[in-house]
Amino acid sequence: MTHGRKISTHTKALVCGLALLTVVCAVPQMPKPAQSRTVPLVSDTCPTVRIGDRVSLDWNSLFDPIWPVTGLRDFGLTFAAVADDGVNLTQQQLRLRMRRTTASVTPLGNDFFHIEIGVSNASKKPIPPGTYRLVGAIAVPGVVPEYTGELPKMTRSPVDERYCVTVVNPLPSKAP
Repeated sequence: MTHGRKISTHTKALVCGLALLTVVCAVPQMPKPAQSRTVPLVSDTCPTVRIGDRVSLDWNSLFDPIWPVTGLRDFGLTFAAVADDGVNLTQQQLRLRMRRTTASVTPLGNDFFHIEIGVSNASKKPIPPGTYRLVGAIAVPGVVPEYTGELPKMTRSPVDERYCVTVVNPLPSKAP
């Protein structure tokens, strides 16, 4: 009888091992997402970005008044597609907006902030590849609790710096 248990235990272990091996081999391997990058915005250049990348810039909005400002509550950039002639803009827009999951703001001192915003397809519409020039920016400051006046206004816009990006198709997902 002891011999029967050993065979039974051995057989169960063998069957379980084969079943586990079958499951591991049968489960499709999930592709790994393409590596995202942080791409700094630099005036008069159009760095290449893909959906999933982040753009960064160090910025001082020169809020007026500056004294109640404690940080940034919201920051957004709007880019318009450059037409085929390389000069005019089209109606196609790329809007990058601070979101908890796609943005970060770090105070740098002297009223500067390091801002990183994810390039995401928030509108759920495909973003056609091409060159996009910065045409609008918003900055909403956080203020001290005792401040009761009108929110300080941004007096210096990133639009004046001639930023642009070149959107390219995403990299294909990599298999493990």
